[in-house]
Amino acid sequence: MGLGQEAAEERERPFLERLDEPVRARLLEMGTPQTYEGRQALMRAGEPGDFVMLLRHGYVKVTSADRMGATVILDVGVPGDLHGEIAVIAGGIRMADVVAIEEVHVRRIAASEFNRFLLEHPAAMREVLVSVARRFVLAQRQRTQSWKPQAVARVATRLDYLVDVCGIRTPAGWRIGIPLSQDELAQFIPMGRTMVAQALDKLRKAGVVASSRRAITVIDREALRVVTEKGVT
Repeated sequence: MGLGQEAAEERERPFLERLDEPVRARLLEMGTPQTYEGRQALMRAGEPGDFVMLLRHGYVKVTSADRMGATVILDVGVPGDLHGEIAVIAGGIRMADVVAIEEVHVRRIAASEFNRFLLEHPAAMREVLVSVARRFVLAQRQRTQSWKPQAVARVATRLDYLVDVCGIRTPAGWRIGIPLSQDELAQFIPMGRTMVAQALDKLRKAGVVASSRRAITVIDREALRVVTEKGVT
């Protein structure tokens, strides 16, 4: 089993989809609707945790800085995900940036309102804790997997995960449903951009993926998963 499949099982469905219908409906009534353009920040690390964001449409990237100050993409947020809950529950500051990849629609919910909601709906509180725990599991897995020596295996692992998160089935294969540049893919692995380009070239020549500017399609997912395990094309 590749990391992509394992990570998807850890991640499971978005937060909103895991709630019972009455609780889900109540949450969707809360807060105020807001729209953000691509590359616009929804949250910044270091800011106070005075609200959460429920993502309704579009994709975001959760980013942080490594020890050298370089940007690392920790994960991709999908519709139904909740962001900012850790700082709200802990009463602390944000630990990461959340940035729109494309135009996104959210509901911004004040911390006080969200905390009341959790007190009234213990099942929702449990799902929040599950989400937080899974994010830490994914972050730890990313740190350990990033030591894979084969660049092509590391790129294949992340592509497999992205298919699970936002893959769109097409006649040509699985198209990654967000416009990621090679720089952003490099930040998500993390790995140097040149190494990413070389790995993608190997996957293209092997007929595993097709790619163009900010667009990647996995043509043969089974072959991709072989690469995640064995590091060969």
